[in-house]
Amino acid sequence: MSWFILVIAGLFEVAFVITMKLSEGFRNKKYTALTVLSGALSFFLLSVAMKELPVGTGYAVWAGIGAAGSVLVGMFFFREERSALKFLFLSCIIAGVVGLKLFG
Repeated sequence: MSWFILVIAGLFEVAFVITMKLSEGFRNKKYTALTVLSGALSFFLLSVAMKELPVGTGYAVWAGIGAAGSVLVGMFFFREERSALKFLFLSCIIAGVVGLKLFG
């Protein structure tokens, strides 16, 4: 169950970053509120998951989900640059997260 909670925490981390971008420097009150809410939920769920998971593994997986998810959302919804190197390094992050899950 801790791994499931950690994945949900990582998804809220992606929501945190995306709503922060949409808040336009915290000028848009709706997205600012969503930023605070998603960030708080992400940290709360991370803390719940780390009750049973090693701290290094939990944090690295959470950060990896947040980083990889943010890059993917940026590329597909905000028309950020796509390149072969970007996908290569993104796959390295994903491989690291999977490796930590399998061997952590």
